[in-house]
Amino acid sequence: MPVVGGADYKQARQLETVSGARSVTVDAVLPGGETTRVIGPATVDLAEGLSYDIIAVGDVGGTGDRALAPLVVSDDGAREDADSVRLRVAHLASLPAVNAVDVYVTAPGDPLGEPLLADFTFKTVSDPVEVPAGDYQIRITAANDPTVAYDSGTVPLAAGSDLLVGAVNNTGFGDSPVSLIVESGGSVSEIFDTNAGAGVRVVHNSYNTPAMNNTGVDVYVNDQALAGAPAIANLEFPNAAPSAALGSYAALAAGDTRIDVTAAGVKSSAINATLPLANGVGYTVLAANEFAALQLLPYTDDNRSGATSARLRVIHGAGTAPNVDVYLTAVGAGIGNGEPVLSDVPFEAASDYLYVAEGDYDVIVTVAGTGTVAIGPATVSLASGSTYSVVARENADGSGFDVTLLDDFIIN
Repeated sequence: MPVVGGADYKQARQLETVSGARSVTVDAVLPGGETTRVIGPATVDLAEGLSYDIIAVGDVGGTGDRALAPLVVSDDGAREDADSVRLRVAHLASLPAVNAVDVYVTAPGDPLGEPLLADFTFKTVSDPVEVPAGDYQIRITAANDPTVAYDSGTVPLAAGSDLLVGAVNNTGFGDSPVSLIVESGGSVSEIFDTNAGAGVRVVHNSYNTPAMNNTGVDVYVNDQALAGAPAIANLEFPNAAPSAALGSYAALAAGDTRIDVTAAGVKSSAINATLPLANGVGYTVLAANEFAALQLLPYTDDNRSGATSARLRVIHGAGTAPNVDVYLTAVGAGIGNGEPVLSDVPFEAASDYLYVAEGDYDVIVTVAGTGTVAIGPATVSLASGSTYSVVARENADGSGFDVTLLDDFIIN
């Protein structure tokens, strides 16, 4: 039995065990519940009175020091001041471009000065450092380069905390190659670059936009008077802007952001909503339902790839459709007596990202609890390491239903 089951990327768990030699293995969980060994067995010798961090770091299929391997770090927990902040810093970012770095920890807004850690290389973990509780700014540059590649902004550090701070590959939105994860007692939080902003992609999912010599909508951002030019002009059904491709976003400032949608060329809002956009996060926003009942539906994207499977998300964006069941079957097999991968899904709902074995499939959507096919079969090809989204919608004349394919279904 695993001591930690179903752990996702950037998650941690605190465990107690007895001292002595222990064997550590890590298995990737494959679709269907099977596993494959990706680390180990590796023997670690645990000494009495010490705590250990065992970090799976590197890439599945990587070579050399980028190969996935356990990084084992011991710590005696000693500190000089119970009210200080005790920090250890780890370089866990496997991107080749993020090799040797300098790490600066200063008061907010202070010049860089001298690095706390200079020429800090991949898989290196610093000795513990104690600093007074308070507000700090963490910045990272390439070694011997004053250009800041990562900036935490102001980070409050609480008295008495004992933190492991790791630079990891940035899998969120923004230009910085890294983000920071902060582990304390098995809990992990993530700090994106303060300048990342938020990414937004809009999908026109309303089939009956009023015809004004077009079928499109205009999208305005933070323009309550609709006085300026739209951020997106004449977006036609069922397209996405800036693009349907994975990671194709318009960059916006994080924070509360008002979005207005109008019929193309009309300075009258059909729907508006204020969306709380988080820093470092990408969003897909559907303009969905019939135009008279238009809704703005935001979904948080997770564009991280999975080396041993494909990742598939299904969104019910068809406002005139009932609750549905979703099947993923072999091509041409039909649903037969099979079980749906998603059951009784209502309008607006989105699945988690499902881990699916590489291959060709039929996506079939039925009215919930029946065999009545509403959509499909739509044949899709899924590849390991890729991320996909399927959005259910009405067809162009409203007489039935269809799907819009996003993310890695689209080849740039």
